[in-house]
Amino acid sequence: MTNDMPSPNDQKVKQPARGSSGSKLLLEYTGLAAKYLAMLGICVWAGLRLDQRLPGDWPLLVWLLPLFCIIGLILKAIRDTSK
Repeated sequence: MTNDMPSPNDQKVKQPARGSSGSKLLLEYTGLAAKYLAMLGICVWAGLRLDQRLPGDWPLLVWLLPLFCIIGLILKAIRDTSK
């Protein structure tokens, strides 16, 4: 390397400032993921409880409720990002 060019070790990496849009975006997606996990957990729990009350041995609602929840979340994400 020549003396005019800085080496890669000389370059400083800029840290994002506190409260910048990057950390705000990270918190937004973390909250969204927590909300989706909680929603899926509630759907599984409700499916288990409802399957116990219905006659039959096959766990139908424990599969269907989370499936409908996931389909709804995907459709909502498609609608939100298509704007």
